[in-house]
This record gives sequence, C-alpha cells and structure tokens, in this order.
Amino acid sequence: MMAYVRTRINLLGTWIDDVDLEEAGRRIEAFILEGTPRQVVPANLDFLRLCHHDKGFRKLINQASLVVPDGMPLLWASRVLGHSLRQRIAGVDLMLECARLAAERSYRIYLLGAEPGVADRTASILREAFPGLSIVGTAAPSRLPLSATDEKMTLALIKSYRPDILFVAFGAPLQEQWIQNHIQDLDVPVCCGVGGAFDMISGRVSRAPGWMQQRGMEWFYRFLLEPRRLWKRYFVHDLPVFLRLLARSALSDTSRHLSTSVVCGPESRVPHDLEERLVSSSLEAEASLIELHG
Repeated sequence: MMAYVRTRINLLGTWIDDVDLEEAGRRIEAFILEGTPRQVVPANLDFLRLCHHDKGFRKLINQASLVVPDGMPLLWASRVLGHSLRQRIAGVDLMLECARLAAERSYRIYLLGAEPGVADRTASILREAFPGLSIVGTAAPSRLPLSATDEKMTLALIKSYRPDILFVAFGAPLQEQWIQNHIQDLDVPVCCGVGGAFDMISGRVSRAPGWMQQRGMEWFYRFLLEPRRLWKRYFVHDLPVFLRLLARSALSDTSRHLSTSVVCGPESRVPHDLEERLVSSSLEAEASLIELHG
C-alpha cells in the first residue's frame, strides 16, 4: 500500500479525516488493493452525540481506517476551530463514488440491509448508472438485531461471494457495531455503514435538492419528510451537541485538535488507554475554558 498523510481533526473527542470525495475514493481503492479488512465510517452530528455518551462507540469510530464528515455542522465547527474540513461527504455520495470506482476497476460490491426489496432496487439502479458494475449479492434481514441463526447464514453468504466492498444499511450505531464485530471473519477489504443511503438511491426516500445540500439544509428537508421520527433526534438530542461543539471549537487551541501522521500499510493503533487519556484531557481543558468564559 502506498504511504499517505492522514490528517484528522478532533471534534468532541471524535477524530474526523480531512479528505474530499476524490481522496476518500483513492484511500478506499488502496484498502481494496491491500486486502486487509478495513472499516470506513461516514460520521454526522448524531455520531458525535453517540460517541460522547458511549466510550466504546467512540473507540470504534476512532479506530476506523477512514472517518469522513457526513454533515455540515462538522465543517462549520472545524472552520471555527481554524482548520476547515475540506468537504462534506454524505454516505450516499461515498457509496456512489465507490460504485463508480468499482465499475471502472471490476471490484465486487455486496449490499446488506434496509427494508425488503430496497437493496435489490438499489442494485438495479446502480448497475444502470454504472455499466459493468458487479453487485454480487444483496440481503435484507427481516429483523434486527440478527438472531444467531440468521447472523451465521448472513456471514456465510457474504463470504461465499467474496466482495471487495460491503455496504451495511442497519442504521447507526448498530451497523458500525455489527461491522466491527464481524470484520475479521468476513475478510472483506472495505466495510462501510451507510444508514439510509439505500433508501435514497432506490427512490424510497427523496433526497434534498442540490441547493439545500450545498447550504447545509439537507437535515431540514429530511425533517420535513419525517417530522415525527426526527424532531426529537434533531432538536432534543443533536442541537445541544451542535451548540456545545461550536462553543468548544471557539474556545479551544487548534493545535490540540489536529493530528497528522504518515500511514504505510495497516495503521498502528494508538493504545486505548492513551487515546482515552488524550480525549479526557482535551474535554476537561475545554470544559474549564467554557467555565472561564461563561
């Protein structure tokens, strides 16, 4: 695998890679060529909330090989911090880029999750959009989490197709946890949770117009479509996290939140106890700054 410089920004203890869509695609192809199982995560504001309340989930995200910023609030906070993330990369856009790449390079894709029939419809649309694309299989479990029997069958089925990329649409945090629990057994070079991407590609759920996406208003469009399901998540859970994120970014030293490393082959992991000490130290320092200014 070619060496590359990995630059990440710490937002509320969660490390986000500073990449654009093109760079993300290059890294994913490098992961495929290397062959070592890797986890890729499109992380949005709700991920930061989950990571803040669940150290185990934060460890999972921080140890992923690639974490892309799936949400404008992350970009806004990084700008306040003084090192702007290059581009918002929605899970659906990352999936489309991977499909394009797979069609050009003859990589194999497997789709797992969403409601019955959605993955099949997604596969048909992707094959039409990217001639030559090899989607080797799809599966839509009738119940989540999977029973022991269903899980064994699902793992065996995926392994039998030997995909290069596995997209999982179980919703967060279940999809990320499922991937982490089975990534070595699956032996798939790239595993990525994509939430509602199958629904958007298949047309089951419409996506916001381009101008709303560009202005960071896609969340509002989704809220208008599903107010009963999303109002509590957006306004009760995520809004306080966003305000806290902006406050900490404004009061923090940029150098404490920037990590640059040269990666050659499989990344060496930061020991978990050291990672937690660094995160805890950062959060405590920021809390003290907020108290001083508030």
